[in-house]
Amino acid sequence: MKKSIILALLASVFTLGVSAQKYAVVNTQKVYQSMEAYAEAVEEIDELATAYQKNIDEAYQKVEEMYQNYMIARDGLTYEEQKTEEQNIIANEQKITTYQQNVFGADGILTKKQEELLKPFHEKVANAIKSYGVQNGYDMIVDIATTALPYYSATIDITEEIIKLVK
Repeated sequence: MKKSIILALLASVFTLGVSAQKYAVVNTQKVYQSMEAYAEAVEEIDELATAYQKNIDEAYQKVEEMYQNYMIARDGLTYEEQKTEEQNIIANEQKITTYQQNVFGADGILTKKQEELLKPFHEKVANAIKSYGVQNGYDMIVDIATTALPYYSATIDITEEIIKLVK
C-alpha cells in the first residue's frame, strides 16, 4: 500500500513536470517557400547548376568523340601514337572530373554560392523561430521539415506565425 502511494505521488509529480513544458512544431520548408526572395535565390542556384552541368556534359561529349576517333584510327597508329592518344583522352577525362569536383564538390563553387545566397534566409528563419520561442515561452520547437514525427497535433504548429515574422 505504501509503495502504491509513493508510486502514485511520483507519477503525478513526473506528469506535472512534463506537462509544464511548452513545445511547438514548425515546417521551415513551408516558411522558405513563402519567401519570394528565397525562391529567386534557389532558382539562381539551379540555373548555375544547369549551366555548369551543360559545360561538363559537353566536355564529356568531346572526350567521347576523341575516344571514338581514336578507336577508328587506332589500327593505323604506331604503338607510341596509340599511347599518346590514350594518355590524352585520360588526361582530358581527369580534367573534367577535377572541374566537376571543383564545381559540385563539398567545397565547390556551387556549394559556396548556395551558402552565400541562402545563408541570410536560414539565419532570418532561425532567428525568427528563436525569437518567437523566447517571446512565447517555448521550451522546444521542432522542425518537422527535417525531423520525422509520426504524429503531432495541428494546435502546436506555429509555421504560419513564423511566416508572418519573416515577411
